Amino acid sequence: MHKLEVNLEDQLRQSQPLIILGMHRSGTSLAVRLLTAVGIHMGYHLSRDAEAIFFQKLNRRIFQEVDVKWGYVDPLIKAMRSQSFIEEQTRIMLSALFKEKRLLKGEIKISEFFGPHHWHEVKQNKLGYWGWKDPRTSITFPIWLRIFPKAKVLHLLRNGIDVAISTHRRSIKQHRNFLKRSLPFDFSPITLDFEYCFRLWEVYVSFVLENKHLISDDHYLELRYEDLLSEPEKHLRSITEFMAYPVQDEKLNSAIEQVNRSRLDNSVFASKYHQQIPSLASNSLMQQLGYTYFTEN
Repeated sequence: MHKLEVNLEDQLRQSQPLIILGMHRSGTSLAVRLLTAVGIHMGYHLSRDAEAIFFQKLNRRIFQEVDVKWGYVDPLIKAMRSQSFIEEQTRIMLSALFKEKRLLKGEIKISEFFGPHHWHEVKQNKLGYWGWKDPRTSITFPIWLRIFPKAKVLHLLRNGIDVAISTHRRSIKQHRNFLKRSLPFDFSPITLDFEYCFRLWEVYVSFVLENKHLISDDHYLELRYEDLLSEPEKHLRSITEFMAYPVQDEKLNSAIEQVNRSRLDNSVFASKYHQQIPSLASNSLMQQLGYTYFTEN
């Protein structure tokens, strides 16, 4: 490996990326859009849901190691309890990141994440503030913490019933697309079951909470989507302060104009599920997190 490559690897691995965790449909996309708006690099190529496609590819590679997708992660949860699995996947990811090894189809290059302008700055030793979001990282983050030991972690939480409603509604829409012969790549038929969507939220959130001891207290920030919606300026500032990012007031004010506070009211969609909601609202994780739910019949 050339000296320049060694310096780049060391610079990146010793930096403090912001890793955003959170179950799908938990407000992580909003967080990315707000952070991007204030000047933090969250990826050159983003999916429709503001997922960093570069890290999405790598996480999918880890998921495929145990033949799962985002909608069914039990075998991966089991694998992540094995230190040998974590060590092996860390080695593979390091090769993909810094040795540009071929994984699956096509080459994976970390320069793709930064894009031409930011990659030029990285090579000039001007890395700046950066991070990424891909909900799959909620399960794979112990691997990424080995690669980026100084990373800061933002965990977005949202009421599990609202997450289940949003996930279920999206799955129904994707299924309709399937019937039109345009099946989304990550479509999981099992998420056509509303109560399963809730259990999936429980699995993702529980894994993060059970493993957050891997992160030092000053490198872990927990934030609720509902709070970000209701007081966006306060909580966006809390994220930038957590990152020690000197945000400009003008950019922050412009960013929070994107926030649609009406999303706090999910009653129109919840009414369809009023028979199932009471039992889910009494779930132990919902109670642990202090979430309640009321809906009109």
